[in-house]
Formats: sequence, C-alpha cells, structure tokens
Amino acid sequence: MNFIQDEMLTHVPMCVHPEPKKTLLFGCLEGVERELRKYKDIDIQKLSDTDVLSDLQAIDEQSIDVVIIASRLLSTDKVFWGLIKRALSTKGVISALGVSLMKERAEAKEQLEAMGEYFRIVMPYAFLQQECAYAVFASNALHPTADINLQRADLSEGFEYYNSDIAVAAFAMPNMIRKEFKGDIKS
Repeated sequence: MNFIQDEMLTHVPMCVHPEPKKTLLFGCLEGVERELRKYKDIDIQKLSDTDVLSDLQAIDEQSIDVVIIASRLLSTDKVFWGLIKRALSTKGVISALGVSLMKERAEAKEQLEAMGEYFRIVMPYAFLQQECAYAVFASNALHPTADINLQRADLSEGFEYYNSDIAVAAFAMPNMIRKEFKGDIKS
C-alpha cells in the first residue's frame, strides 16, 4: 500500500500547481521520486536527513514550486516551516506526511498550528481511510480542490490509485474532526 502514499503525496500538489518545475523532497522518498519522474522537465532537489535546517537556509528564496515531505521528523518545528515558506514560490504548494487526526489528535493539532503560522491554506487529507493515514496540503495561493488541474489529474499515464475524484474526496472530513480542528484547518 506504500504506492498509495507515494501517489497521494506526489500527485495532490503536482496536479494543483499550474506549472511545477522545481521540487524539494524530504524523507523516505524512493516511491515519490518514481512518481515525480512521470512528469516531464521536473527538477528534483533532496534535503539530507542530517542537516535539514542548514540545507533549507541555503535554498534561494521563492525558488521551489512543490515541496513533498515524507517524514514526520520536523512536522511541528516552526523554524522548519518558516524556512519552507521562504523557499516556496508565490504559487508554491506543499504536501507533508501528517499524523492521524483520529488517533494522534494532540500531535495533529500541533502540526496544523505550526503550518498555519506560515500558510493561508492548511488542509489535511486522508489517503488510507481504513488506517487513518493523513497528509497535509499547504499553500498561500492555491486550493487543493478548487485549483486542481483536471486534465493533468485524469489524463496523465501511470497512476494506479490517484485521480481527480480521489483527490477531491480525500479532503472530506467527518464533523467531529471539523469541530475539533476548527481554526487549525484553514481552507
């Protein structure tokens, strides 16, 4: 089932950004890299696991279109999110591995609050409902359901799981989650 996580972390942001060219990856990303290679002319830059904050400081401001984070290592670190924001282009988008809104509520709230300090849109999405597996989409300009490129989402080849219906449905949340995380989820 890792291919589902890889596809949802990759294609949700890649099908929202209007012209993704430069991507930044952090975490265990072999499958994400494989998914990114389905797009033409994508520059892939990786952060090391050992010196993430220094690596982020070295990236030019507003030079990255899509950030994909397949690690929860720094998910609540506000310095990390500030450096990610600095690196993102004005239409930049993020997908980050999240914690379970159902099982790890305090940590999920902390992650959403940390991201919410830097991004106007912060929306968790489920990619494996049965396992309560979540990721978080963030941006200051683009919305994950309103700005989805339907042609790219549905006509690209090689997706096993992802399509525009799955992408939109992934953002549906039960009322108990909406109520508990009201103010932290920013759409």
